[in-house]
Amino acid sequence: MTPHRPHFKSFLISPPVHREMDAQDKAHPQPIAVIITLAESREHPEEGVGPSKARVREFLQSRHYEVRETDFYLFARMLPEDIEHLATMKQWVYQIWKDETCYAHLLASTDTVKAAAAWRTFEARGKGITWAVLDTGVKADHPHFCDTVDQQLSRNFSNTTSLDDVNGHGTHVAGIIAGCAALRPAGSPYKAATYVENQDTPELVDLPGCPSGVAPLAKIVNVKVLDDDATGSASAAIQGLEYLRKLNQNSRSIKVDGANLSLGYPFDPKWYGCGHSPLCEEVSRAVRSGLVVVISCGNSGYGTTKLDTGQEIPTWIDLSITDPANTQEAIAVGSVHKTKPHTYGISYFSSKGPTGDGRLKPDLVAPGEKVISCSLHLKEGYEYEEKSGTSMSAPHVSGAIAAFLSVHPEFRGNPMLVKDIFLKSATDLGRDRNFQGAGLVDLMRAIMSV
Repeated sequence: MTPHRPHFKSFLISPPVHREMDAQDKAHPQPIAVIITLAESREHPEEGVGPSKARVREFLQSRHYEVRETDFYLFARMLPEDIEHLATMKQWVYQIWKDETCYAHLLASTDTVKAAAAWRTFEARGKGITWAVLDTGVKADHPHFCDTVDQQLSRNFSNTTSLDDVNGHGTHVAGIIAGCAALRPAGSPYKAATYVENQDTPELVDLPGCPSGVAPLAKIVNVKVLDDDATGSASAAIQGLEYLRKLNQNSRSIKVDGANLSLGYPFDPKWYGCGHSPLCEEVSRAVRSGLVVVISCGNSGYGTTKLDTGQEIPTWIDLSITDPANTQEAIAVGSVHKTKPHTYGISYFSSKGPTGDGRLKPDLVAPGEKVISCSLHLKEGYEYEEKSGTSMSAPHVSGAIAAFLSVHPEFRGNPMLVKDIFLKSATDLGRDRNFQGAGLVDLMRAIMSV
């Protein structure tokens, strides 16, 4: 079924692009970043989008625009008048989207997802499995990552010139998935920064052991799609996913087993069919190619509402799942307390379902509150720090699946079956399905269920 198209003056131009065009100073128009979805050739469908891409690229280059592209999209920053002109080329253009800005949305929590038990019982440590982290980069020389990051396969699709992580978000995420701190002599513990409410400076605490990712022996591929301020374009994420998809398709063996996207942006289902934005479509292609794609569901599950009296009161917000977590094939992850999920339930900030078109999301929940993982502040005296958000929840699931695949390699390349196994083996926390999804990820039960 063709996704719903809203009724605007041009079916081709999405509502966010229209709004930005209408809001501009007509005397001094500014370029708008867009994603151009290409139409298939009607007369020669066997040629795919090739003819459309050539015609649209020729038009963009004639206007002296810098053009980036993937198999199904072209990306450019265009003036409003040229966007309007492009919308008349209906034979070659299917739709023009705004290139949305994605935002970046850790170790008692290993026990919560039953990782430590799976290590002892099944040696489920992720050996032989590779996971991509699409984020702000990964600090490969952090003491947590001893030969963990595959530098040869890593790529940069951000607006920065380096793969290095200067923000810290991606390094924190990667440390939850894989890697393990080396043993230190007695009296020289690793330190972590913890944050106390209403206090600006962190407190440093000695860690009782060596922090470990959920799948400590898994390999990490650093796919940088977010800039140093932890924002980036949807087009960069699309390019990163296409790179991973083709990496596997062009190899005799599986190079990358899965991808973690702790990022997203708010999506209004009136724009188009929910779960069918360009980024969501690219996630679907990645999953269908054999990649497990795990995505944070967002931190928009809490806000305020105004009563008739004018008083504002706090409230939970449903229909708050962000893109690309709305993708049906992806595993969308919400947040729970890192050690007592049965007691405290779903984190107040965790985005709530259902999706804008009525599907059940999130799929799973995992620890996302005050999770300790890798920090960039080694010179300040600490190697680890606390962070909260569904950005921390998603890598727990990524790590759990990497550990599972190291024990059950027969499921590599079959992401939908893997998703089904993890949903059926999750622990019911007794919360509403639109809050908890299938429940808390349980690595031990997943391994033993097949």
